[in-house]
Amino acid sequence: MRVLVLGGSGRTGKLIVEEALERGHQVTALVRKAGSLDARPGLTLVEGTPLERRDVDRAITATKDEPSIIISALGQTRTSGNPWAAVTSPPRFMADSINNAIAAANVHSIHKIIVMNMFGAGSSWQNLNFLMKGTMKWSNMAQTLEDQNLVDEIVKNSGLTFVLARPAMLKGDLPLPIKQYGDEGEGCGFMPSISAKSVAIFLLDAAEQEHWDGKTPVLSN
Repeated sequence: MRVLVLGGSGRTGKLIVEEALERGHQVTALVRKAGSLDARPGLTLVEGTPLERRDVDRAITATKDEPSIIISALGQTRTSGNPWAAVTSPPRFMADSINNAIAAANVHSIHKIIVMNMFGAGSSWQNLNFLMKGTMKWSNMAQTLEDQNLVDEIVKNSGLTFVLARPAMLKGDLPLPIKQYGDEGEGCGFMPSISAKSVAIFLLDAAEQEHWDGKTPVLSN
């Protein structure tokens, strides 16, 4: 299977690329700079941005065997991990990128997209604790939440087979056991977290299997 990874040079994206290659898949990664990932057998790097539709098309057609699945690890960025740190991404970075990916998928007959969303987006908001709700509403994470909610809506209405994974707060990089809490995160606990490696493992499982198709599972460790 060939996979197109968007956001492949980010924290979780690099682990997705690594996990896919370890499983024997072929990977195309659309990245801003080719040097952001080490060259490896089975990995094709295409420089560009998912905000440009033509760059997504170039990534899809970069190899003779075009990708059959798109995995997005895109996320809003800030100058630091502090929720009040200045935002460095456009307001609709993820939504506009996913729109481009879906449009390209329809042209190139890619029928499945897997997106790293977040716990708190869409219908999972109701099960987020009050501290995180306040932080997301009043800090610079508000832009992330708004963008992720747009992604949730866009993907569900795309006509593609989709999986919208909703990981809890990212913490650590060890491959820990994954807990799933349905589409809305009921019973996920007060301050759940999940490692970036666990998210990467789940997204590749979702690419290989049909069990989560059409679902929005909330994930933690």
